[in-house]
Amino acid sequence: MRSSRGPSTVSKKDAWDQLQWESWSRLMVKIQAGDENAYRQFLDEIGPLLYNYIRRRVFNPEMVPDVYQEVLLTLHKARFTYEPSRPLGPWLFTVARNSMLDALGKNRKFVEREIPTEILPETGETERDGSLGDELHQALNSLSPIHREAVEILKLRGLSLEDAAKELKISVAALKVRAHRGYEQLRKLLSEKK
Repeated sequence: MRSSRGPSTVSKKDAWDQLQWESWSRLMVKIQAGDENAYRQFLDEIGPLLYNYIRRRVFNPEMVPDVYQEVLLTLHKARFTYEPSRPLGPWLFTVARNSMLDALGKNRKFVEREIPTEILPETGETERDGSLGDELHQALNSLSPIHREAVEILKLRGLSLEDAAKELKISVAALKVRAHRGYEQLRKLLSEKK
């Protein structure tokens, strides 16, 4: 006896998913026409999907809300580039992925396999005369200027992420990326000397 369900038969879940994406596509057309209610509904419905997409790709949970906000901002700016005759999903996730990479310094490896490494001596750990130890001082001087600046402003001067980002005139996400890379380089340099 043959099953009536062949390879071309679509499951109920797949059919629902397809209907959902078609609904979101229609909302996007309304958004492009200036419908604020459609925009609100679209963000309410698509928001959790985007947030989970980002959360699965950004290891550091503290960065997820910032990256999510960057993705929403990029989505807002890019909404008129969507072509209604094409599927919404690939466009949406391309916008989200590119925005995520931009927010994290365009480093795919950092996004997909980020390892939190903010474990450096706090601002109080200096020599008794107030100077840095020779090894740490040499390691700091060997960093690129943008990475050294990020590490110094956060760890030596003790500024908050928000204050440091304002002073450097960059986003908090960009500062986190610079600091992360600086910490990685410092850790590598200091472990090689031991």
